[in-house]
Amino acid sequence: MDDGALRSRARRAGLSTSWRDAGGTLHRVGADSLRSLLRVLEGSADMPPHALPPLLVGQAGQATRLPGFTRAEHPAYTIKCEDGTILTGRARRGRDGALTLPAIRQVGYHALDIAGAHATLAIAPSACRTLAEATHGGRAWGLAAQIYGLRARHDGGIGHFGALADLARQAGQAGADALAVSPVHAMFTARPDQYSPYSPSSRLFLNVLLADMRCWFTAHDIGQVLRRLHVAPSAVLALENAPLIDWPQASALRLQVLRGLYDDYIRPAPPAEMTDFVAAQGRKLHLHAVFETIHAQQVRRGPRGGNWRIWPTALRNPGNPEVARIAAERRNDVGFHLFLQWLAARSLDHAGAAARQAGMRIGLIADLAVGTDPTGSQCWSDQDDFLIGASVGAPPDPLGPLGQNWGLTTFSPGALRTHGYRAFIDTLRATLARQGGVRIDHVMGLERLWIIPEGASATDGAYLAFPRQDLMRLVALESARHGAIVIGEDLGTVSPGFRGHAARRAILGMNVLWFQRGADGAFLPPEKWGRNAVAMTTTHDLPTVAGWWQGTDIAWRRALRQLPRDTRADDVQAARARDRAALWTVLRPAAAAAGRPPAQASAAQPSADQLPADPPPATPDGAAMVTDAASRFVGATASPLAILPLEDLLGLSEQPNLPGTVSGHPNWQRRYPAGRDLLAGPAAARRLALLRDGRQAP
Repeated sequence: MDDGALRSRARRAGLSTSWRDAGGTLHRVGADSLRSLLRVLEGSADMPPHALPPLLVGQAGQATRLPGFTRAEHPAYTIKCEDGTILTGRARRGRDGALTLPAIRQVGYHALDIAGAHATLAIAPSACRTLAEATHGGRAWGLAAQIYGLRARHDGGIGHFGALADLARQAGQAGADALAVSPVHAMFTARPDQYSPYSPSSRLFLNVLLADMRCWFTAHDIGQVLRRLHVAPSAVLALENAPLIDWPQASALRLQVLRGLYDDYIRPAPPAEMTDFVAAQGRKLHLHAVFETIHAQQVRRGPRGGNWRIWPTALRNPGNPEVARIAAERRNDVGFHLFLQWLAARSLDHAGAAARQAGMRIGLIADLAVGTDPTGSQCWSDQDDFLIGASVGAPPDPLGPLGQNWGLTTFSPGALRTHGYRAFIDTLRATLARQGGVRIDHVMGLERLWIIPEGASATDGAYLAFPRQDLMRLVALESARHGAIVIGEDLGTVSPGFRGHAARRAILGMNVLWFQRGADGAFLPPEKWGRNAVAMTTTHDLPTVAGWWQGTDIAWRRALRQLPRDTRADDVQAARARDRAALWTVLRPAAAAAGRPPAQASAAQPSADQLPADPPPATPDGAAMVTDAASRFVGATASPLAILPLEDLLGLSEQPNLPGTVSGHPNWQRRYPAGRDLLAGPAAARRLALLRDGRQAP
């Protein structure tokens, strides 16, 4: 096949054959990459031509197109709406030859019958639930936390949903409207060394290591199991007191205790609440539990057992008889994993209820990871829905000259259409089931994703188009049905016009302090921050305020030899010094309002022109002063929702994750300081007051 024919075929499959980098330079995708990606794309399901899709997505008040449907000139239709309303009429053919249904007002999933064909008609509202609707027009604020890092008494070394409930109560009582949390997707119980919350086994179910066993069992029950298992209290205490999470040891301990509780109290007579939960979740939950059972069995046989694609052939497909045989033979193990999901869901329900009962107007904001581990449960269970054989990432840019390969896979656009967007809707619903909002990681994936052939470099990828309009409408529909706001992580390379499309759907972007600069590079004052985005000091992938001010992130990059090529550490430090001076220029008014240091709290607050023009020193004391100012500054921005990560509320210098590292830096292992009343400490209480003051400022 000549190059022209290859590129034409790639474009028909939704692949871009060229792309522009952050600097505007045009790059051409290589022929080998296109061939490899086409093998993956053309091997996935797609709609046959001239067929009515199983799901048509429209918008309330607008006509709905029937793409490719050509059975009759003006066919009659009947629509049975969710509310019981019956609509009838005839479709009309437009000037472009496509049939359309007239505008429908009712939002929801409706049953369509037309010319002997049947489909579901999803009619979405024009936009997601807005912050104004959730907060009755107020200027909202919240906190963000890494759940695994929270501490609770007798937690065994890993934070859990019970600790999250405690934090939600504290935050709500302090006046917070929201608590954004790290992803809670299901991981691999047999692979405790894989603990990044953004590399899940399934986005349909929960990370069972976050389950709070005390949401069902008494302290006596747990103590009995610990004694029966001969678990030494000193071993538990050592894990709890460690500054970093020892995932292999702490996971093994938690699962051991949970298995003991299951065997002693649940397996003999499962509670009705659990059996009802399992029945409601249906076949997908059963398959997840079966996968976990087989996966653990295979992992014990060697490292290759972690990937279902190289399991014995009889186990690679969940519909095979051998899978059913093992599920029956190991029914107690399957039952254990069903129990774990029930306990995790119950625990998370309690945390969500605690947030609402504490007065939060939004509540918990979930985090939806951008993709799924191709070796995990969701891909094994629904193989046709995913682009197995390709991974997602990001193209080269100034922050990542070699590009990024996240080791995750994503939905097949063709399978989404063929299966009526089933996998996408199921994933949205699983994420929104207990939440007041969702943050969609790498939200640009609703329009396009950088996909990379298996085994290739990230530079060998290409952009794959997704049906943005349909996906955004479905997000709006599920947002309305769940009463949840939607935030899109839109950092990085964004296509022209994407943010405009998102804004029209009330999908909020993210304004992060480090990136809020004008064309001249100067930091923007708070009144210049965008109104269609959430204001944040930082994220889990970026330095904390204290860490940025002191150059902690630079020290890590230098120690790990991750500074850009041909860049001297002294030059990086000099650039940071200039940035500190630039940031202090806009922070001075907020610093004046903060009235630092505490010893002068009773004195009249200094005005901005009374503060020194030179920035505070890059020391812990100077960083604390800047963190105070940043807390008020972000609160005072024009953004409708301001979120302060717990790391900045507590003045911590270390960030949860250092992108581009898999060793050397303790990613996803840091724990917050000890003590259940995290928000009651003097520094945290002061910053909460400053954040609230900023929100109330005119």
